[in-house]
Amino acid sequence: MKFIKKTTWQDVFQGWKDSEADNPEWIYCATKIKGWPNWESWRNHTATQLNLQNRNWNIYEFSNPLKEIPQMLVGPFSGWQSRFSKKNSASFFDLVNSSGNQKQFINYEKIVSIIDSQSFDADLIGIIREDINRIVCIEGHHRALALAIAKKEGIKISFKKPIHIALASLSKEDIFLIDKTLERGTSK
Repeated sequence: MKFIKKTTWQDVFQGWKDSEADNPEWIYCATKIKGWPNWESWRNHTATQLNLQNRNWNIYEFSNPLKEIPQMLVGPFSGWQSRFSKKNSASFFDLVNSSGNQKQFINYEKIVSIIDSQSFDADLIGIIREDINRIVCIEGHHRALALAIAKKEGIKISFKKPIHIALASLSKEDIFLIDKTLERGTSK
């Protein structure tokens, strides 16, 4: 990865909001499934649990997105982590190589649309675990999984623009926040 620039949580969150907050599927998830009054309060809940608003943020560009993104760790979200016996330690590549998981996801509309379009043009959000120097995905799970499937299946994906990730560090002293976030969940 290549460092691009420093940024702020406000700018990172605004980018997240611009890409999701008007999407009816995400609004439905936030309000009907998770029980929040709106998208913003749902996503702010995650940010607060991980203390994202008080971290130093930088933008990086992936040098080899098809290799680097599938190696990111799956974020601390129950829907994703429920597929693993050991929580908060598996990558997206691990996920597609787990028994039955790839077949389950290959028919999921969000994954299929990314793979079928054979293009990828969205940025991600993550945190770097300083204890193991690995990126944990906070935003971009479906896209990361689609790339992991494409890599495993040898499907060519074109990148319309350089792929960026907003990253902040999670110190060794704060690693417990990942498990705490998974335990608390994202429902109201």
